Amino acid sequence: MNSLNSQNLISIIKGSHISEIDRKCINNGIDSKWLMNNAGTKVSDFIISYFENTSESEGPFVIDDIEMKKYPIKEFSLNKIRGVIVCGGGNNGGDGFVCALNLVKQNFIINLFCLAPLQKFSSDSAYYFNELVKLKDEGNFNNLNINFINENSEKEIKIFKESLKSANFIVDAIFGTGLHDSEVHGIAREIIEFINEAKNEAKGLNNDLKIFAIDIPSGIDSDNGKILGVAVKADFTITFGVKKLGLANYPGANYAGKIEVTDIGIPKKYYDEHEKVYEANLQWVAQQIPERTFKSYKHSVGKLLVIAGSLGFTGAATMVCEAAMRAGAGIVTLVCPWDLNSIFEVKLTEVMTLPVAQTEEGSLHLNALSEILAVSDKYDALAIGPGVSRNPSTIKLIKEILKKIKKPTVLDADGLKALTNLIDNEDDELYNLKHVLITPHPGELASILSRVNIGFENRFEVNLEVSKKFNVVSLLKGSGTIITNTDGVSFINPTGDFALATAGTGDILTGIIGSLLCQGMDIMDAAVCGAYIHGLSSDIISKKTSKTSLIATDLLEGIKRVFLEIEKLKY
Repeated sequence: MNSLNSQNLISIIKGSHISEIDRKCINNGIDSKWLMNNAGTKVSDFIISYFENTSESEGPFVIDDIEMKKYPIKEFSLNKIRGVIVCGGGNNGGDGFVCALNLVKQNFIINLFCLAPLQKFSSDSAYYFNELVKLKDEGNFNNLNINFINENSEKEIKIFKESLKSANFIVDAIFGTGLHDSEVHGIAREIIEFINEAKNEAKGLNNDLKIFAIDIPSGIDSDNGKILGVAVKADFTITFGVKKLGLANYPGANYAGKIEVTDIGIPKKYYDEHEKVYEANLQWVAQQIPERTFKSYKHSVGKLLVIAGSLGFTGAATMVCEAAMRAGAGIVTLVCPWDLNSIFEVKLTEVMTLPVAQTEEGSLHLNALSEILAVSDKYDALAIGPGVSRNPSTIKLIKEILKKIKKPTVLDADGLKALTNLIDNEDDELYNLKHVLITPHPGELASILSRVNIGFENRFEVNLEVSKKFNVVSLLKGSGTIITNTDGVSFINPTGDFALATAGTGDILTGIIGSLLCQGMDIMDAAVCGAYIHGLSSDIISKKTSKTSLIATDLLEGIKRVFLEIEKLKY
């Protein structure tokens, strides 16, 4: 990929690297208190901006310049805003102290609760806590209350719970990126549960209580997104320098709310030494889509050969072809079983068909290989798999196509069976499929690798494993779809949600990616852009259908809407 240096890509790293990065910065002369002040100030600035910009009108929630939904927000007077800030004893708590300092000076009414004794504060946290105490002792600020809480602090816990009832917002500064593996316990667990309960109660009373998490919601493993027993359910997460993997990967991503990545003065070179994980946005996707000119015509913009469908599964093949056309392919031809050709002639208007030999079960037969090989030279890319069936003759046909046709190929659904139960001597060529992009869901990937199951926490490692095993780009579908190549570069897709949990949406994805491949895109870029377009088409169109009622063919209208936005950016 030649597009990794784009400013429109969001870098993502494991949170466990942050302490190492901090050490390197400090060893190279960057003051740690300066960094903490920058971090806490970014959080307070975000909170101040949020309340300054609210109004009685309904405001749009925007994803990549596309209005997605509206929500009611209230008008506030800054000197009447009440906030609860909860701090642990580490540097995350120190960021919270800085945030509290700034908000108190802006006349916010702040109730500060510390979950560790003063002697257990980190040195920088203790410094800013003492600044808060000085402020209070000077007597000029009566809008600051400070409390310490432990398991035996019944009085303080009662004060905390009462404070939540009158609060307009809560700041979570309990744990930062250093929390891994072990579940949250003790008073921290209780406090997190109280915070989440307060949010739920406020929602029931139609109160607009907002939760702001510093760097990462407390209770999420910043390396993988695992919930460590309990976690704060934030509305906003203000994170520093780069996005943390625990914020991008599920289930952690479901707790982060809207994520704001802010610069606190750590040079980019320190982050670049770690994982190559990225998140695209619409601007980046638009940059990668091949540009068209006045010279463009149907043969020049891409020809896709689709190998899909069998008796009972004509819909899968149809959706692949229609999605490919909607995503810009100039010509699409469907290879289909003889007896199903008349069905496809009716279902597909813009798509050509090539009827070939079939099995008794109505799927593609191995005897069709020579005809497919002969016609393949006319095409720029292939899309294989949706609805082809698991007939042994059909799977053997797909294996031979993968070996003999070295055009860019997206392999999906039943076609993935060609990669299971391989015999090394017979199938050596199937371990070097550098022209292929596979699009399994977790169950299919587990089958390919002979695993019992694949969890969210180990998706990146397993996706890299299959990528290296077959020398492919692997797109692992699911919440936060991830795409990985053999170099270990991964993307996590930020678009789409449970609206896509319906039959046929994977076929639409195959068609989009096949279309981008035949237009000449790099395999990795086509996978990333295809997943993004697919998810965003769902985000857009589900506003009309509802997420629950969306069906796969609704995405065809969504694809049109996405490309309207791409063309606004591109031309």
